[in-house]
Amino acid sequence: MTDRRPFGKRVKFYRQRRGLHQWQLGELVNRSEDWVYRVEAGTIPVNNVKMLADLADALRVHVEDLQGAPTLLDDHEDHAGSVPAIRAALMQSRRLAGALYDAREPLRLERLTVEVNDAWDLYQHAQYAKLASRLPSLLADARVTTQEHSAGKDKAEALRLFALTCHVTAAFLRKLGETNLAWTAADQGDVAASASGDLTAIVALRRCVAHVQLGAGLAAEAVSVTQDAADDLPKGWWETSPVALSLYGTLLLNGSVAAARLRDRPLADHMIDKAQQAAERLGGDANEMWTSFGPSNVEIHRLALALEFEDVQRAVDIAPRVKPAGLPLERRARARLDIARAYGEAGRTDEAIDHLKRAYKNAPEQMRAHGFARDLARRLYKRSPRRDVRELALGLGALD
Repeated sequence: MTDRRPFGKRVKFYRQRRGLHQWQLGELVNRSEDWVYRVEAGTIPVNNVKMLADLADALRVHVEDLQGAPTLLDDHEDHAGSVPAIRAALMQSRRLAGALYDAREPLRLERLTVEVNDAWDLYQHAQYAKLASRLPSLLADARVTTQEHSAGKDKAEALRLFALTCHVTAAFLRKLGETNLAWTAADQGDVAASASGDLTAIVALRRCVAHVQLGAGLAAEAVSVTQDAADDLPKGWWETSPVALSLYGTLLLNGSVAAARLRDRPLADHMIDKAQQAAERLGGDANEMWTSFGPSNVEIHRLALALEFEDVQRAVDIAPRVKPAGLPLERRARARLDIARAYGEAGRTDEAIDHLKRAYKNAPEQMRAHGFARDLARRLYKRSPRRDVRELALGLGALD
């Protein structure tokens, strides 16, 4: 299998590998034989995450096997921060790593704070190759620093910084479709956050855990983690500061998407309405603890929910209200992609092309890493004679 094989051909490959007829696969996902035929022929899209997960489950593969691995890291020949290097850093411990850590001087907490902030800035600016090159050493530095401050007054802060390092690592790995490795990072970060006793770090890492579970197709587990985390908060804590409002609101936004993938519309609506309350109390868009939270992000998630529920008209109605201009680049690019998806589903091809072009221009690495972007570009290329859509599809790696 090559990373550039179209989605429909991947479905056909894995279906035949399982020895299934089209009608049998259709029965497994509660669709018709004709639907499977058209998916494999590339004449209809599958850009609903719940259906992607159902197909992957029926074919006994991961969702990323169907969508194709991203190619963003392959474009950098001198790229030192490969996934294997990040994996090696995550799997180290000071006690077992020997010379690797013996020769490493622990960073001062102030310096480690700067490094963690820089990593999150790279993530939010969709500079993934640079981020990947820094994560192995940052993980090592953060781990050594927790060992240096295993007792004393700075222990909690060192653990908090290690947790936040694991958080950005998990978020990045999930973008790459490396959900198993993302889970390792999220789990380590969650343990460190709990040990730190810092409630903001604890909530941040609970959201991280749910976010990775969602990426792994474990929507029910993600909903449970979200609800438990919200219920465990001290009464009224979420209203105590902009950071608390942002963490609480972002936790619920993630939970609303998880609920949508379970087709639980009342729960999805309840969660996003609670997030809306937090955004209104916050009073505007902010980026507390790299949450990109505020009214604009809530609107972006309302669009995402409409797409999850395959409510095309609602998605098209919401799209003009999405104003991501003041948000970090990663959020802006994802919003443009979802707007493009909405217009693409509605048959408004030129508008879909224009928005996808803007997303790719602003965050090329992020868009090349996204299966929905590649699939949408491939479909738009088949529909439109515009020369720029062919260039877009080639840039995204959507064409053979």
